[in-house]
Amino acid sequence: MLHIGCVDAGLMEEQFKKNELLHQKLDEVTTLLYGVDIDMDGISFLQEKGFNNLFFVDICDEGQCKVLYGLDFDVIILSEVIEHLMNPGLMLESIKKLMNEKTELLVSVPNAFNATNILNMLKGIEFVHPDHNYYFSYVCLNNLLKKSDLTIKKNYVYSFSEYAPFKSEYSTIKLIYWNLAKKYKAASGWLQFSKIISGDFLYWLTHFFEIRFVKFLYSKTVFFGDGLFVCCMCITVK
Repeated sequence: MLHIGCVDAGLMEEQFKKNELLHQKLDEVTTLLYGVDIDMDGISFLQEKGFNNLFFVDICDEGQCKVLYGLDFDVIILSEVIEHLMNPGLMLESIKKLMNEKTELLVSVPNAFNATNILNMLKGIEFVHPDHNYYFSYVCLNNLLKKSDLTIKKNYVYSFSEYAPFKSEYSTIKLIYWNLAKKYKAASGWLQFSKIISGDFLYWLTHFFEIRFVKFLYSKTVFFGDGLFVCCMCITVK
């Protein structure tokens, strides 16, 4: 297996301590794992932790990719990478040269139409990672892969969120009232209590209805999932 973008810059050390780093997880289920990234410090960190077969390679540069030629990969993982690139099509062309007729390319990206984004749009807010250059929807991601002569085998949707059942939300409302009562007991005068009401209560009440809205979208269709995951293969092996 080849893991492209094996370093999670900025979060790697914390995730490694919790055994939540994707490269760690892949290492547990593969017989032979390779990793490439353009973060030399991250590569060095993984090497210090005992990981082998790591390469400091810009996968968009065909010349640098030659170090990987001749290796036989059953699976290539491209997880949450292409939205960071200046030219994702160029990367896919380089990746195809590393594939054989049986290699599966697994691509995942954040979903442009995930439920949280829809909610933020209604509030007039755009929340996006500062390193992201693209939004991908189901159609746009499939179009990009097909135009790169990749055959789509299967589309999936994933979610990071596990929204609480309604009874837990009801408990949240009770907790809000308990916190308000606790603050009111310590407050002196109606003015201070009014500030508590206008601040905390309205915030938590808004949050309660936001959770209900997001759960409603999820209950209707997987279209609003957090991310997209596509399994594809190469039509013409280079």
